[in-house]
Amino acid sequence: MLRRSSLLIVCAIFCWQSSLTQELNQNGRRLLEEQNCGTFSRLKIVNGHEVRLGSRPWMALLLLSNGREQEYACGGTLINERFVLTAAHCVSRFQLVSVRLGEHQLSTEPDCRNIGRKEKCAPPVEDIEVEKIFKHENYVRLNGHNDIALIKLSRAVVFSRTIRPICLPTTDVDVNENFLVTGWGKTENQTLSDVLREANIKLRNPRTCQQSFRREIAQAQLCVGDVARDSCRGDSGGPLSYPAEYLSAQRFVQFGIVSYGAFECGSGYPGVYTKVASFIPWITNILGTNS
Repeated sequence: MLRRSSLLIVCAIFCWQSSLTQELNQNGRRLLEEQNCGTFSRLKIVNGHEVRLGSRPWMALLLLSNGREQEYACGGTLINERFVLTAAHCVSRFQLVSVRLGEHQLSTEPDCRNIGRKEKCAPPVEDIEVEKIFKHENYVRLNGHNDIALIKLSRAVVFSRTIRPICLPTTDVDVNENFLVTGWGKTENQTLSDVLREANIKLRNPRTCQQSFRREIAQAQLCVGDVARDSCRGDSGGPLSYPAEYLSAQRFVQFGIVSYGAFECGSGYPGVYTKVASFIPWITNILGTNS
């Protein structure tokens, strides 16, 4: 009975009606690179540790400026050759300077790792200027509702082994309660990570987040996280994802966007994420009318 109840919670959050595809801007959906997205060679869950070099090629870093200094302070995901998905709060307070793609370790260029007796290096990162920002028109800073934004890059990127888009749930996708949160956010030592890290975290009942943060959790938000395993400041705008059966293949699909959580990492509080599936019509409309 417990298993059935758990499955019902997951279905209530992620299951799609077939009629939803009729609501999508079909030109925008076509631009999501559905046949080329989310590919990966193998899955290794690393619970808070460094991910394999080049294994999450959709990850983006946002360079923000407060007028005095610049800092990589938010994440995002590449969803096609021209657009990056992130959180609205990441592009609300500070100026977005550029978007970095193909990054792994912030302090080195190029990024290299020893594999056996050979050194494997990634191609150079790409820093791309921004043409336009599309912040959700109903974003509410106080409760994080509709915390989603799209960034149109100044030019199209060329896909490579270290720069490729992630899939979005534009069709029926079966998932379980386990997800991966990926980013350069704070570690258990409360310092920003120099390398891309990832943790396996679980779906929680929305009531857990409502009790933790004393605010309403909307249907378009997810409550996710384990004790000592959650997103931290610096992960904002990054993805909640997991491999799922997508167009007859196992692909990485993004189910959430890091919105907010506890100030201190590993505090035992869950995190609140924007539910991507709720905004697929909005995303495809932006892509379809601004490409």
